[in-house]
Amino acid sequence: MLFRQRKTRTGKAARVPLWLAFVLALVLFCDGRPSAYAQDASNGEFVVAQNPFRGFNPFAPLQKLFGGQNKKKNKKPTKQRPRVTRPAGAPPKFESLPKDPDAGLILVVGDRMARGVADGLKYTLAEKPQIRVEPVTEDKAGFTGENAPDWATQVLSKIRGADVKAVVVMIGQQDLGKTFPGEPPVEFMTAEWLAAYQKKIEALVRVVRQEKKPVVWVGLPPTNEELVNIDFTQLNSFFQSAAEDRRVRYVDIWDIFLAEDGGYSSFGPDVDGKNARLRTNNRIGFTWAGYRKVAFFVERELSRLLGGYGGLAFEGVEDDPNFIVLTGRTTSPEALLLGGEEDEQIDPDSTAYRFFVKGDPLAPMRGRVDDPRLEVAEATSIEDVTVPPVTKSPNPHGSLPDNLFDSLPTSERISITVRPKGLLFD
Repeated sequence: MLFRQRKTRTGKAARVPLWLAFVLALVLFCDGRPSAYAQDASNGEFVVAQNPFRGFNPFAPLQKLFGGQNKKKNKKPTKQRPRVTRPAGAPPKFESLPKDPDAGLILVVGDRMARGVADGLKYTLAEKPQIRVEPVTEDKAGFTGENAPDWATQVLSKIRGADVKAVVVMIGQQDLGKTFPGEPPVEFMTAEWLAAYQKKIEALVRVVRQEKKPVVWVGLPPTNEELVNIDFTQLNSFFQSAAEDRRVRYVDIWDIFLAEDGGYSSFGPDVDGKNARLRTNNRIGFTWAGYRKVAFFVERELSRLLGGYGGLAFEGVEDDPNFIVLTGRTTSPEALLLGGEEDEQIDPDSTAYRFFVKGDPLAPMRGRVDDPRLEVAEATSIEDVTVPPVTKSPNPHGSLPDNLFDSLPTSERISITVRPKGLLFD
C-alpha cells in the first residue's frame, strides 16, 4: 500500500516537467522562428511569410495555473483641452467696473509700446469708474517715415470731442533707421534729422498744452543692443527736454529695467515684487508683466496730476507743488518731507536735517528778531550815550528852524533804530 502511494505521487510529479517541457519547446519554436523566408526563383526577391501564431500567448496555461491573469483596464478616453496661447505682451481677460457716463478720459498716444501701456492702465484702473483709458496708437508708426500719422491733429480732435484729463505718450521704437521725407530724404540721426524730430515733439506738446491738459511722456527702455541703446538715449534726451514745462512729466524707466549690476536683463521684479520675465524675445518690447510695470509708474504720475481721478483738482490751475489742494490730491509732492522721491539719505550735518529732524535752533542772523545780540540794547541806558552839542544857527524869529536835523553836519547827526527788545544806537 505504501509503495502504491509513493508511485502515485511520483507519477503526478512527473506530469509537471513534461508539461513545462512542451511549453518551453513551443516558446522556442515561436521566438526562434517568428517568420519564414522563402525565395522567389522568378525575380529573386525574398517574401516574408506571416507568423501563424501571431496573437497566441504561450504562457496562458501557466497564468491560468497560478491564477495570474492580466486584466486589461478599460481606460476612458480623455479629451485634451486645446492649449490657449497669447502673445507675450497681450493682456489677459479681466473684468472692469462699468464706467460713469461723465468719466474722465486718459489718452495714450504712440506705437506698439503705447498700446501695451494703455492695456496696463486699463487693468490698473479697472476698478475706478470715474476714469477710462483710450488708446490713439498705431503699432508700426512713429514721427518719421513716408506715411507718419499727424499725431497732433488726432490728439486735438480727441481733446475737443471728449473730457480728456491727460495725455500719455510713448513713441520712438518705430523711428529707428527711418528718414524724414524730402528731396533728398533727411537721413537718420543726422543733424537735420534730429532738428526735425525735436520739432515733432514740440508740436505735439504744444497742442496739448494749449488745451490746458497735462502730458505724461514715457521714455524708452534699455535693450541688449548697444547701438539701439545709443539711439534710444538720444531720443530720451529730447523727450526729457520737453518736460521743462511744469505740466509735462517725464517718466524715466531706464534704470528700473536694468539688472542689479547695471546690465540688461529680460527678468526682474514685477509690480507684485516677484521675479518675472519683463521683456520679449527681441529684447526690446515688453511682456504683459513688463507693460504692467510701466503702467504702474505712469499711473503714479497721473494720480499726482489729477488728484486721484475724482475731478477734485482745480481746473486751469497750474500744478504748483506749493499749492495744496485740500479736496483730494492724494499723493501730491507737498506730502514729501524735504522734497524728492528718491530713497536718498539726508546729510545729518546739513542745516535742514538739524532743524527739521533733530530740532536744533538755527544760527543767529544779524538784524533778525531771534538775534541774541539784541539783548545788549537792554543793558545800555540812554544816559550812557554822549550826544554832541547842537549849534544854533541864526534865526530872525529867535527859534530853532524846522529843518534842524537837515541843517546839522553829518558828523553831528545820530540815528535811532527801533528794535523789539530795546533801543540800539548805531
